[in-house]
Amino acid sequence: MSDVGMILQRIGATLVQDVAPKLEGDYSGGHAGISGVMAVMAGEMWDKEADLLANEIARLRALLEAAGMGDDVPEAASLKISDLKATRNALSEQLIALQTRLEAADDEASRALNTQIWAHLLATSAARMPSPPAFAAAESEAT
Repeated sequence: MSDVGMILQRIGATLVQDVAPKLEGDYSGGHAGISGVMAVMAGEMWDKEADLLANEIARLRALLEAAGMGDDVPEAASLKISDLKATRNALSEQLIALQTRLEAADDEASRALNTQIWAHLLATSAARMPSPPAFAAAESEAT
């Protein structure tokens, strides 16, 4: 039972492909289908969450360093998602304070670093967007 991502993806696929089509009424079938797609997407996120957090932490530290700020946030105590999130959140608080100062500044260096911060935020958001399950994409192409 250790491969949670695989388990969620199989549950989701079963709900979408086997259960939802056999339920009577649009509501029941739609509910099972949406639940299935959400399970598949949760499985995908489960698989990549630690990697996303580690990359975010590294990028946050680099942005703070580029501003000449040393961060006082210790490394995560472990690779547990909760520890990685605590580290990421503490660094994010420092980034927010930095960005507040940068947006009030009127020099080229501040604008350039602020642009890098916005690029980081955009890349982070894009990386966290779940992809539609392969079976859902195939079904929408068939209709």
